[in-house]
Amino acid sequence: MARNSQGIVDPLDFTSVLEQNKTPGTKITFIVPTDVTGQNDEVSVLTLKNQVKEAKRRLAEQGMREAEIATSLKPVTDLLEDSSYWRLQSRSLIVFVAAGFFQAVRLPIELAESLSIDEDFNILPLAPVLASDRKLYILALAKNSVRLFDSTRNVIEELPLEDIPGSFDEVVEERPERVIDVRAGSAGTQGTPSYHGPDGDVDRQMTEEFIYAVGQAVGGRLGKARSQLLVLAAVEEYLPIFKEFCPYPAIFDRVIAGNPEHAIAEDLRSNAWQLVNSYEEEKEAGELDKAGSLAHGGKGSFDLTEIAEAASQGRVDTLFLPRDTAGIAGEDARTLANSGLLGTLGTGGRVRTLGKIDSEALATFRY
Repeated sequence: MARNSQGIVDPLDFTSVLEQNKTPGTKITFIVPTDVTGQNDEVSVLTLKNQVKEAKRRLAEQGMREAEIATSLKPVTDLLEDSSYWRLQSRSLIVFVAAGFFQAVRLPIELAESLSIDEDFNILPLAPVLASDRKLYILALAKNSVRLFDSTRNVIEELPLEDIPGSFDEVVEERPERVIDVRAGSAGTQGTPSYHGPDGDVDRQMTEEFIYAVGQAVGGRLGKARSQLLVLAAVEEYLPIFKEFCPYPAIFDRVIAGNPEHAIAEDLRSNAWQLVNSYEEEKEAGELDKAGSLAHGGKGSFDLTEIAEAASQGRVDTLFLPRDTAGIAGEDARTLANSGLLGTLGTGGRVRTLGKIDSEALATFRY
């Protein structure tokens, strides 16, 4: 569990959910919109209460005994009574229930309210979280604070700096004595005199020393043969200096401009992805074209029925879904897409979500 600008986010590990799904029996999935601030907790509690009431009715109609229903749903009813839990939320809550199984996960993405009772858990709305989508590194570089993040489109995580300096003062311990240049014309447009030392502009020299130390350490921290983009958040003039001094090979050529010292992680995530959006769209288009060619050549499919069957047999290498799964319309189509997603993940396949896809799904096959 982590507290950040996205509220309280639980570990996004659904391994036990995928394992439990293989066990025969009824699976119940509750999805409840929540509020990061916890100020609308009563609305979320009422939503889940109504879903539990509806689940009891539907389970009874299916012939489940009242005592069995009460036992299965007890962890959910207990959760409803935990007022402190509801004040510590993120953007959505998903709850998985089966015989002897319960898992509640607070999510950093906004999901629509839903209740599913079926032979499978409903994980289709989680596709953006479950996908092996591209990530970004984000380096927030300010003199008083250096922070490194790893970010998907929906989740951002601060990484330990390890050997990366955490501030200017960690690099530049002693400042050379400044000499004030009071010659005519030495003042800038704001009337500020320039400062010089024996090797030129002292401020610039020390700033470059700081950026050099950070750049070299970032290169060592992330490795020199990586392709994950690194986006810099800093005052704009830092970017060319950082690119010159840092050996990391995938530094994005635009910067989140401004002093990021007090920037919250969620804003950095949002701004970084907006910055690289056109670049990512080109990458995704190329990836989609390659997958489409394989499908047209018989090594994949655009058909959800065929994809779901292939996934259950462990034949799906990569499953492509729309980033907004609301674009998969109709109960039958969504059931098939959910089955394909479960089968792909359950047999070690990859899942990718794309912003633009001309079909409800696309899969490439292993054989």
